[in-house]
Amino acid sequence: MHKHIEYICSVCTGAFILGETGLLNGKSATTHYLALHKLQKTYPAIKVASDCKVVHDGNINSSEGVSSGINMALYLVEQIMRKTVAERTAKTIEYHK
Repeated sequence: MHKHIEYICSVCTGAFILGETGLLNGKSATTHYLALHKLQKTYPAIKVASDCKVVHDGNINSSEGVSSGINMALYLVEQIMRKTVAERTAKTIEYHK
């Protein structure tokens, strides 16, 4: 059923929930920097990315930590609505990358 969902997202260690379901097997994902090693060790089928705040692989998006969830939200706004809308949203909430 997950293949019919347009966007599945995890923030911070929520990647462990997706890892447990098997949704991340063979995919790239990220999590909080203090949990990167544990995610890779626990779920070796996940390609754990340690060098980016947001990872988009197929219909799954993951972000590093709680504040990186804002980056992911703005990324999704850009994907769905356009870059100008994402930029306006970031300005409205006074968020600077």
